[in-house]
Amino acid sequence: MSTQFSILSSDPALLEKATRIAKEFAEQFISADVVGVVFLGAIVRGYFDPSADIDIALFKKQGSEIPLTDKFLKIEGVEVQCWLSDYESELTNPWDMSRRWTYSQGQIYFDPLGKIAQLLKEKVPMKPEEQKWLMMSGLTLSEWYVNRLTHLWVERGNIVSAHHMFDQGLNYFFDMLFGLNNELVADMKWRYYCAEQLERLPHNFQENIKNAMILHSFSIEELERRQTVFMEMWREMQPIVENEVQMTFDEMLQIV
Repeated sequence: MSTQFSILSSDPALLEKATRIAKEFAEQFISADVVGVVFLGAIVRGYFDPSADIDIALFKKQGSEIPLTDKFLKIEGVEVQCWLSDYESELTNPWDMSRRWTYSQGQIYFDPLGKIAQLLKEKVPMKPEEQKWLMMSGLTLSEWYVNRLTHLWVERGNIVSAHHMFDQGLNYFFDMLFGLNNELVADMKWRYYCAEQLERLPHNFQENIKNAMILHSFSIEELERRQTVFMEMWREMQPIVENEVQMTFDEMLQIV
């Protein structure tokens, strides 16, 4: 999956301006107390529009003081968000999937000793056991939510909850697709956009997933329609995932 995002509202002039601002802002803090600087978000994904902001991560030496008065500020009308952390603490701090995904597209701007490059090498990449779990849990839980938990809420007389369970099942299906493509799961803000860019997808993915996502009414008939569309995609992916993890669906159910 490309790390460059094709956003229709992007303005090349704004991207150039934002990149300049990011570099000028970062230069203010480069000193012996700063281990590294990483650019994140829009400017490294190759787009910038009026709704975008500049994301910068500063890694400082533990115990040092950095003259950063506010992590949210505006420069030349552009919002800048600066994330400050101790490098030494980050060596042992756990990084969740969303943060790892964000840094997987990051651009190191300042790293004189190579410590930040090594930190990202250790923190960011998908581990084989994670990939396997995403595929297994994504396949099993998506089916569980889409079929079984929806049925439970229909029996309990709450069709809105049934459709909500269906929507949650779609999120697990996306997890499976990211795992199948050996990609970190994108932050929720970008999850569908990035899912569309994956290489290994069900046939007619964009059309079918839209038909599964759209909700015409809170009714049992509409739920059954959505389930039919979804299960066509799910059944296509089932043997592919089973082959990848070398387990049958029933065997996965014993673990997840």
